[in-house]
Amino acid sequence: MTGLVRKAMLLAVCGLLAASAAVAHVPDPANSTCPAPAIKVVGTDGTVGDPLGAYTVTIRDFNNVPIENSSVVIDFSNSDVQLCTDQKDPDVIVDCVSQTVRKLTDVNGHATFRVVGKRRNVDCAAAAPTGVQVFADGVFICGLFSPVYDLVNESGVGMSGNDLSMFLHLFLDCGHYLTAIDYNGNTVQDGDDLSQFLAGFFGGGSVQNCNPGKDPNLGPKCP
Repeated sequence: MTGLVRKAMLLAVCGLLAASAAVAHVPDPANSTCPAPAIKVVGTDGTVGDPLGAYTVTIRDFNNVPIENSSVVIDFSNSDVQLCTDQKDPDVIVDCVSQTVRKLTDVNGHATFRVVGKRRNVDCAAAAPTGVQVFADGVFICGLFSPVYDLVNESGVGMSGNDLSMFLHLFLDCGHYLTAIDYNGNTVQDGDDLSQFLAGFFGGGSVQNCNPGKDPNLGPKCP
């Protein structure tokens, strides 16, 4: 084997290794996980987001290796959710223009959110079944829907008697399925959704929420 051929083969192998290393840092939807079809949108206790809303996305590459510092973006722009600008998590960045929340994964490839927000005043209008989309470093990972505990847009107030009344109205009067009150994620409205709503109502983790923003560019809530 001549030196020229050996050099060509060495360069080819190096190129393959470099390409493999580059792909290894690209999120792979097949190996990444969204643990449930629904991400619950909650209020706060004044300090942290309600634990009922904890949702962990895991990002892995094509070798099933967790990716650290992958930028996970959850896009609510096609949902009926109104995000709070303060998510009570210093690691979460809210972009009101794109209606997204963003967080970096940890060493295990995990990014855990407790999304704080309210439902828009859309009454019986149904949101898209997978109106929430999850991306990692620009790669689409999964589609979700977003049940909301705070159903009435009251200034600064989280779950209250008005939300209970709204839940019963949506549950009994609308006459069709609404992702907004499907808390167990089974794609039907049933008694378990009422149980989960009441768990949030009496649990105390969503007693507060953000105020409506008075200026589209300012304020505690995205327009």
